[in-house]
Amino acid sequence: MKWAITGGGGQLARSLADLLDKQGFTYRSWGKHELDITNPDSPESIVDFAPKVLVNCAAWTNVDGAETNFEEALSVNRDGARNMALAARKLDIPLIHISTDYVFSGSSEKPWTADDKTNPSSKYGESKLQGEIAMQEAWLDKSLILRTAWLYGPYGKNFAKTIIKKALVSKDEVRVINDQKGQPTTTSDLASKILEIVNSRIASGIYHGTNSGEATWWEFARELFALSGESVERVTPVTSDQFPSPVKRPAYSVLDHSMWDKVGLSPMRDWRDALQEIYPAIRAEVEKELSNG
Repeated sequence: MKWAITGGGGQLARSLADLLDKQGFTYRSWGKHELDITNPDSPESIVDFAPKVLVNCAAWTNVDGAETNFEEALSVNRDGARNMALAARKLDIPLIHISTDYVFSGSSEKPWTADDKTNPSSKYGESKLQGEIAMQEAWLDKSLILRTAWLYGPYGKNFAKTIIKKALVSKDEVRVINDQKGQPTTTSDLASKILEIVNSRIASGIYHGTNSGEATWWEFARELFALSGESVERVTPVTSDQFPSPVKRPAYSVLDHSMWDKVGLSPMRDWRDALQEIYPAIRAEVEKELSNG
């Protein structure tokens, strides 16, 4: 099976490429400078490659920046998603599109189900929601939306790498928000779930691709410090209002996984188990970056 991946420079696309390499699949992964999904002609590049599955990892991910650059965010997250749906429709192949917990308001006391009402509280969330809608309008038959959250791994920039760097380079206090709750999710586990989805040929629809369990950012940071062999007492809990932001971050981003049972698949494992497994690879990458200055 030949795969096509957009957003090839991003952390999820790189982890997916690693997995496909190990499994011996043929694929092409386009970075944003190689394939601009906002270009109306971009579907033709996908069609010419003739893959059997398309995974759209390309996205505008600058949450704060979307507040003042909303049209640019829409261009990538809505129009780009539509273009990829058009490519998949022309080829009559499955499209897996990566979305986000930000499509919800973040104001809840129970995990968000796939069919809960969407109500984004940020321009970024709105742009991603518009992408879900545009994709389904263009190619409903074989399109699968995979919402994820708190994604991290060895590649790119993410919370886990930032915290590990802080743990290793100094003995200072690290202040971390403790009033936002979600599900830390590894890029490797999400990549494995994408492969499982494709192999299982499950129905189109909306699914939640996050590791199980829940944590605050502070609890996540403490786990990272513990694995780094550093004192967790250095990690100090603070509230969101102590870190002013132009965007209201979701206070509760825990996603419900019941859709997996309906299609005969298991939810992704607990985030702590996933973290323990991927930690050595993340730390190795952090140490490499530190040594390179």
